[in-house]
Amino acid sequence: MKVTTLFSGGKDSGLTAILLEPFFDEIELVTFSFGQDRAWEVAARAARAIGHPHRVEILDEEVLETGLEMLRRDGYPNNALNYVHMCAVELLAESCEYVADGTRRDDRAPVMTASSIRSLEDRHRMHYLRPLAGWGWRAINEMASRYLEFEVLPSDRYPASDFEVGLRYALAERYGQSEVDRIFPANHTHSRVVRRKLF
Repeated sequence: MKVTTLFSGGKDSGLTAILLEPFFDEIELVTFSFGQDRAWEVAARAARAIGHPHRVEILDEEVLETGLEMLRRDGYPNNALNYVHMCAVELLAESCEYVADGTRRDDRAPVMTASSIRSLEDRHRMHYLRPLAGWGWRAINEMASRYLEFEVLPSDRYPASDFEVGLRYALAERYGQSEVDRIFPANHTHSRVVRRKLF
């Protein structure tokens, strides 16, 4: 069996891939981009370190435009991140029987509602998996630390390979860094997988 997993190159998506290994013969890691930056390279390096095939998918310009409109209208990122995440999962669901991501129990964004998950699975006749959905941040950190060496970095200086990076980049290009600072929280950090620990 094959599972296709949304992959940012951080500890959550890295741990997700490892947790799926006993159940799937093939785990494909997919990073989404708007095609305007090269932040996906972070995820490509992390995928090599974990040991699974990786590819990049470019989201439609319409997804970016809607995401930017939501950011500027709301003044905070949650709804836009949820929207972009849903678009990414929908895209994979069109051709993949099993789709997974690294969203956690206490995530505010991106996250899908139970009804949207049921709708997704019914419409595409696929299975959406969230291996980290039952665990909190501290437990995930401890588990990830056992299997992965990762670093935690400030998002504004060292971009990750997630949806937020593409939205931040496009927002800054069009409306200036002050608009990014207005919408996204200060002192935000993310993790990057450096290597997989061997036992």
